[in-house]
Amino acid sequence: MLKIHQLNRLIDIFSHAKFEEIWMVSVFTKLGRVISNIGTERFAEALHSLFVTSVNVGSTKIAVWFINEREEEIVGMHPLGEFSADGRSDIDVGLLQKSVFDAVDSRLMERVLIARELHLIHFGTSATPQTEWQRLRSCGSDGGFQVHLVSRKLNRRYLISLYRTCGTPDYTIQEMSLLKSYAEALMPIVEIHASHRLCELARRPMQVSGDAESSIGHLTVRRKFESRLRSAAITLSDREIEVCAGLLSGSTFRELADELGVKSSTIETYIKRAATKLGFKGRHGLVKWALSES
Repeated sequence: MLKIHQLNRLIDIFSHAKFEEIWMVSVFTKLGRVISNIGTERFAEALHSLFVTSVNVGSTKIAVWFINEREEEIVGMHPLGEFSADGRSDIDVGLLQKSVFDAVDSRLMERVLIARELHLIHFGTSATPQTEWQRLRSCGSDGGFQVHLVSRKLNRRYLISLYRTCGTPDYTIQEMSLLKSYAEALMPIVEIHASHRLCELARRPMQVSGDAESSIGHLTVRRKFESRLRSAAITLSDREIEVCAGLLSGSTFRELADELGVKSSTIETYIKRAATKLGFKGRHGLVKWALSES
């Protein structure tokens, strides 16, 4: 839920933007659309539509990254949506594949890791000189100039990535200043949107192609959960860990009961014991604890 002071801040920032009166009506209309689409699959499209009112943007992507602060490494990337002028729309919140890491520029990873508070990262089309043929070959939807708006909350980095298509001029100083002002107001909304989408992911059954893949996925979740327990210096029983990992993997109480050969009430007992030790309430509380910083 967007708080009153956040809404007032939004209105204040957009009111001070130097728009003509007719544009102001459009801006506030689109801002309302962004707010009304928090947690939905149309959020990225609404956000993109708001940006293009005042800045030339080819595509908009939203993501939350999870950071191991002690090791200074990225341990997870959750895409939260994307929209582009050519009609590509929101990606599914459940896409948590290694390819997400592979697709991210190493320069961006380095800058995001050291980001403090609200940060704007700007990149040109390439870090090294290119021939015209090389430039054209590498010029995809993300091949132009880039601005990444980053906010930091505990072990998370929230990103709004704005890409220009190849052949489009670079962002001006004035445009980047305006975008950073927007980010101050929009990032709290992105954080709320991320919370909704991650909770939705937690409620979904795991989509897998077979028992082997499901087992691998569950094992990965369990290992990450055990690592989180170690960092928090908290001890759970094997069954309590198994049940928590199962819930984080998307299993229901009934499915866990069938898998472990016990009653659903027994699963509830395990999760209540874990909840008492970890200090959370319900599945959503478990997800928040597992993803939070120790």
